Amino acid sequence: MDVGTLILIAVVVLIGSIVSAWIVSSVISQQMKNMQALMISRSLEVETKTVEKKRKGTRGSEAKPEEVAKQEVRDVSEEDIVRKIKQIIDEKVHNVANEAKKKKERLLMLLDVARGYALGFVSEDEYNAFLMRVLSELDEFKRLWLAAYPFPEDKDRLNQMLTHVARTKLPIEVREKGKGKEGSVKLSPDEALIRITSSIKSAISILDDLIKKRGDNPAVTPLEIKLSQELEKCKKKVEDLEKRLQELEAL
Repeated sequence: MDVGTLILIAVVVLIGSIVSAWIVSSVISQQMKNMQALMISRSLEVETKTVEKKRKGTRGSEAKPEEVAKQEVRDVSEEDIVRKIKQIIDEKVHNVANEAKKKKERLLMLLDVARGYALGFVSEDEYNAFLMRVLSELDEFKRLWLAAYPFPEDKDRLNQMLTHVARTKLPIEVREKGKGKEGSVKLSPDEALIRITSSIKSAISILDDLIKKRGDNPAVTPLEIKLSQELEKCKKKVEDLEKRLQELEAL
């Protein structure tokens, strides 16, 4: 071999080595990229599964209180519910006589407002607005009283009381007859006060009868209380005198 052939062979071997090294490098690089992509995808899958597990755990923990509450509701028996309702009702109707006295005070307050109307301090609209509030309170008291004493005669008396109070709504008009003329005449404030006073006293009288019927003292104002106490003392003295007379007659 001459020198030129040796140089040519050396060049070819060198080029082949370079090409082989480039091919091997490319293959290794491609494999590394594939491995990195695989590792990334696996890491993403692991993170996704972890997040899903956490969400499921959170939902499970949120669902537990609801399930516990539902179980507690199931555990409550009908007897417990009825017992609770009865307790609430008993608390409401236990002091129904005191509620009656409070409504009596409200009626006396309504009478004071009517006096203010007669003196010109209160307008018709102001009186009627207060009257509507009192009527609403009386209607609520009626339901409370009947819950404690569900008797037809009590219901009738309470309806009469409401009717008496409702009649005090202003303006109060009366029918006028005579000389071939028929119509209605609006009462003056003074005349209206007389009608209102009569109606409210009738309503208070009904409340007093209901309270006495249930064995309580209907007195609410200091004067009424004092008079009631004096009346009780007089009754006791009369009873003592009757007993002494019976003893003397027996002798």
